[in-house]
Amino acid sequence: MTMPPGDEQGSSAHLRDLESMLDAISDHAVIRLGPSGEVVRWTRAAEAMTGYAEDEVAGQPLSSLRTEEDRDAGLLEQELAAVREHGRREFQGWRVRKDGERFLAHVSLTPVTDEDGAVTGFVEVLRDATESARAESLFHGLLESAPDAMVIVGEDGRIVLVNRQAEALFGFERAELVGREIEVLVPPRYRDRHVGHRNGFLNAPQVRPMGVGLQLSGVRRNGTEFPVEISLSPLQTAEGLLVAAAIRDVTERRETELRLQRQRDEILELSTPVIQVWDKVLALPIIGTLDTLRATRLTEGLLEKIAQTQAEVAILDISGVPTIDTQVAQHLLKTVQAAALMGTVSIMSGVRPETAQSMVHLGIDMGRLRSRNTLQDALQLALAVLAERAGTAETAARALTSGGRGA
Repeated sequence: MTMPPGDEQGSSAHLRDLESMLDAISDHAVIRLGPSGEVVRWTRAAEAMTGYAEDEVAGQPLSSLRTEEDRDAGLLEQELAAVREHGRREFQGWRVRKDGERFLAHVSLTPVTDEDGAVTGFVEVLRDATESARAESLFHGLLESAPDAMVIVGEDGRIVLVNRQAEALFGFERAELVGREIEVLVPPRYRDRHVGHRNGFLNAPQVRPMGVGLQLSGVRRNGTEFPVEISLSPLQTAEGLLVAAAIRDVTERRETELRLQRQRDEILELSTPVIQVWDKVLALPIIGTLDTLRATRLTEGLLEKIAQTQAEVAILDISGVPTIDTQVAQHLLKTVQAAALMGTVSIMSGVRPETAQSMVHLGIDMGRLRSRNTLQDALQLALAVLAERAGTAETAARALTSGGRGA
């Protein structure tokens, strides 16, 4: 069948346009192969990538681009056979330029068929993946050498990569994590909330340390939870936004912090002991600087002891306090006032001459607080207060009794 002249011209123009489009592609080499895999069409990008001109490869199989090992193994023939049978396939392997330099190629091989479905040739698209592979290898190397567990997450919230530290920390194999949502590493009760936090970060990605002052937890494969600190970093890649999460197990640090806190509490308890020296009489020897924390514990300890013993007198001995300033005096007054609300009389002992002078010089008014020089004198005063209270109570009782008889 002969095509009309106009159709022939139109077809030729279309082919020229197609060839121009193919030659304009610079980062992918598009190669047309015949039914046996011989080169039929060789673009400029193929020449630039391999160093071979079209007249050097036309009509020849692409074995010249293969390594000697691949040629001996018949790898090209195996790939063509697989594409004939299964259709389009992708491969990756080493190719050799004209000058002998090797490069890693990502190859897409597609069969070309006629109206009856017979394979009449192939289209091979070749991409130099050497740099991206090198970068990926470096990235993997950095991941593996990182001191923390590293988890890389895609924009869909699914895990893309993990390092061996993450495997060891969470107890999962990589194959169990890749492709799953990051919430698999979050305790179940926090997962719904975490999805919202994750989406919020992806909407405004920035380097963000987390965990300092927060109670964040991870969950292992066996279900056990543990405290973590997390640092998030956005990664812009050719495939889109990724998020790198550096995760650190802080169990040991938290345990150390709790242990130190317990030790501080025990020291505070020892430095502010409340001693029952007589029935209904408590003594509180204060040693060292009285700061806000110690003053709070002092007041709490004294009030608890008053409630336990029903004490009527509390002796605050300040002979071990190096200096009395306005702040210390305010702490003492608050303690005295709190005790008074529980019906307990306070006596201050251990007031040295220099302490008294300092308090007068500062204008510190201790109100109606009774004081004595020594703990012994304060104890005698405490016993007198008890006797006075007992006498008052007895008089009141007699008055009530006589009043009742009179009635």
